[in-house]
Amino acid sequence: MKQILDKIELFLLCFTVFAIPVHIKVTSVAIALLLLVAFLKKENYKEFAKLYKNPAFIILIIPYLMFFLGMLNTRHVTDGVIQLEIVTSLLVFPIIFTAYKSNSLKYRAELIQSFFILGVIMAYFICMSVAVPAYVNKGNINVFLYQDFSGVIKGPHHLSYYVLFSIVILISNLIKKTPLLYLEKKLTGLKFILLVVLTIFLFQLTSKATILLYLAIVGFVFVYAVRKKLVSYKIAIPSIVLVVLISIVAFSTHKINVRFKNLFKAVEHREQVDLKSQESTALRIAAFKAGTNIVKENFWRGVGTGDIAYAMSDYYKANNFQGAYIHNISPHNQFLRSFVMHGVFGFLSVVAVFGLMIYIAVKHKNFLLMFWIFIMIVLFSTEDMFGIQDGIVFFCFYTSYFIFSPRETIIPKSEEVD
Repeated sequence: MKQILDKIELFLLCFTVFAIPVHIKVTSVAIALLLLVAFLKKENYKEFAKLYKNPAFIILIIPYLMFFLGMLNTRHVTDGVIQLEIVTSLLVFPIIFTAYKSNSLKYRAELIQSFFILGVIMAYFICMSVAVPAYVNKGNINVFLYQDFSGVIKGPHHLSYYVLFSIVILISNLIKKTPLLYLEKKLTGLKFILLVVLTIFLFQLTSKATILLYLAIVGFVFVYAVRKKLVSYKIAIPSIVLVVLISIVAFSTHKINVRFKNLFKAVEHREQVDLKSQESTALRIAAFKAGTNIVKENFWRGVGTGDIAYAMSDYYKANNFQGAYIHNISPHNQFLRSFVMHGVFGFLSVVAVFGLMIYIAVKHKNFLLMFWIFIMIVLFSTEDMFGIQDGIVFFCFYTSYFIFSPRETIIPKSEEVD
């Protein structure tokens, strides 16, 4: 019976991680079934009984408890309940991955990582299958970029999270740090092709934060891999040249060029930003200013789980933040969002999760987890990761996976060299 449940569990995990980039809504069914399987395996009960003694589990669920306690301080109960439903993953995935530790099947990590990359590739295929006919009919190159390109699945910013992390998984595998498909030598060429395709995909989405992250990560890995002699110059130099060429072509397109010019202009003149502007970076700066001011007035308790949208809107209206008011902009910063909603303790609960991840990454020298932390810090600084299902499911899945199975995503040193 256990063997059957282990297979079902692994299948559901692979399905979940595959569906995250393709259709986030269907993950709800798989997550519910994973929770059911976790409680069907009798050997898990001993582990569940000890969870209250497990500091990692407690740290991971405290942000959820802050949402629950924040219901006591909210005027808009219906909105609060919706927020609670969205962040259920904060509670559920630590339980799922506690149960997953008892799974005895082989190639678990390889399958989970591979299905995530396959999900991203499927998302690209879907986007292209819509964009190509649209281009043939309209002749407009913009159908291959940004919202026009990704809209069939989800917003370009959200989809770019997954594309970037799939690129990082591939890079980490190619330098022998992270397990992936286990036919290593035969699939090396395919992995390089996938890397190129996913890089193009990322630039097509034109998400500013993830493109900058990508360039920083590629630069770091290039220097690291060459210095550690993980790859030869014959592979490293052509690879970096290819990345540079793709980047030059991408930045020469009008849409990407304009978006980054607006970004640098807004950041450079952030103190004089036009609060009437509806440009995306200007809206984010306005939201950040509003959020920090609301925090000053609600430092200890926050505004409550269901009141953040109303508090932000009231501030925009009172202070003539026209662009942000029109678009009802959220903080676009999860650290700030948690501070606004639940006060200083809500903020510290999120920081504690990152502290836990850093501890695990250093302790186990987990290369992929280190990049996960770096990516998440940037995304938490630019997105409301707990405010949308696309962010919370992705974050909770991999964070819980890394915390409860930290060695599974590492290739042993004995296997790093062919």
